[in-house]
Amino acid sequence: MNIISFITFCIEHYAKHTGKTGDVVYQLFKREKLIEMLENDYDDLHGMGTEYLMQFIDEYLDNEFCEQYDKNKSCDHSNIRSIIVPNIVNMISEKYHITEMEAMDKFYTSATGGSYADDETGLCGQSALFVFGLFCEEQEGI
Repeated sequence: MNIISFITFCIEHYAKHTGKTGDVVYQLFKREKLIEMLENDYDDLHGMGTEYLMQFIDEYLDNEFCEQYDKNKSCDHSNIRSIIVPNIVNMISEKYHITEMEAMDKFYTSATGGSYADDETGLCGQSALFVFGLFCEEQEGI
């Protein structure tokens, strides 16, 4: 698992763990500098089990963020997203000639990224290529 896949895995599984959506968790991780920490400590953390990672993240965040965000519906598709989002991020990185970290930021902070994280929009079941196409249309104002 590469760093982007690992960070996406943590985002999507933490979303499921807390009943939030991936875009909300991404913003939290970014604000709390957790993405940087996950990237820097990748070698130590990527072999840990999911339950341990969730516990580690809970402790890191000290469980205070739950009250700072609106309650979102539980994410039932986090496993699917943790596989598909890295592909979308890679396509964004290649198309826009930016790093994968910048591409991940662009995706999770876009309207498409937010819609993809919301199980009610129907985007979650779509392919990476379809979601990438929507993202590109959004970026180009189509």
